[in-house]
Amino acid sequence: MNKLRKPILILLAVLMTAGLLTVAASASGTMAYGAATVAGPALNLRSGPGTTYDIITQLNEGDIIVILELTSSEWYHINYHGVTGYVNVPYLRDVLTAENFNAQGKITGDMVNLRSKPATTADLLGTYTEGTVMTVIGINTGWYKVKHDGKTGYIRSDYMDIISGYSSSAASGSSNSSSGGSRSSPAPDANIELGQQIVNYAMGYLGSRYVYGGTSPSGFDCSGFVSYVYKNFGYNLTRGATSMYRTNGVSISKSDLAVGDLVFFSSNGGSSLTHVGLYIGDNEFIHASTPSSGVIISRLDSTYYLNVWYGAKRIITS
Repeated sequence: MNKLRKPILILLAVLMTAGLLTVAASASGTMAYGAATVAGPALNLRSGPGTTYDIITQLNEGDIIVILELTSSEWYHINYHGVTGYVNVPYLRDVLTAENFNAQGKITGDMVNLRSKPATTADLLGTYTEGTVMTVIGINTGWYKVKHDGKTGYIRSDYMDIISGYSSSAASGSSNSSSGGSRSSPAPDANIELGQQIVNYAMGYLGSRYVYGGTSPSGFDCSGFVSYVYKNFGYNLTRGATSMYRTNGVSISKSDLAVGDLVFFSSNGGSSLTHVGLYIGDNEFIHASTPSSGVIISRLDSTYYLNVWYGAKRIITS
């Protein structure tokens, strides 16, 4: 037994060292959340999450930023042209976990894997050393989509830093008009099958009562109803129509609406969004309307909803 003890202790030491190296590698950075587009002129990039922090630089309308961390409901930690800082959430639009753009990225870890898909179980396309620069063409659920050495694949975002600016044809053509939802770039394909499942589930709550701030079958308000329905399918949407519009999904035009898309309205001229519902097809949507009517179905082409229409967002894509 004593003869075996030393080799066993050496083996345990090796395994513990390997474990520590694995932990160190996984902690090399933070997985990026996604990307967003600046929604207004002269957005301040600050050194901290608040208006009292120093202004590092200013971002322009249409600029694409990478979201490193959802710091709070009001502030995101972001990377812009290789500079990191914090921006105020209400001045961003099209906040996505998947987005296309063009930038330069540099590998920050040693022997980092390039995968065929954004998953550690995907096929290995290559392994690269620290400092290798690649062209970044997008981001998807925490992975950068890159092109390098004639290969297109995915690098975990916590092993890569963005070191140059972005450009995006999609971004330059995706700003909304005052009426909301107009796009010059094609809308992402809808997942009709899942959208119909979501609609069918929502229809089960037709007639439920309206309760301000309600988020359960005992009583819904408009965003509470939509959030509750989507949560059943694994999607966590932000609360409040304005926040939901600004931070979830991708903008689509009214003509591109498909079952399961969200429709938004503003009764105050667009200074904030005042209502949200779920499109069910045939120019109709289901929504938690008022205390007197509860969850009902209404038509988008009714006079009232034509006048207060703001825009639409697609949460699920094919």
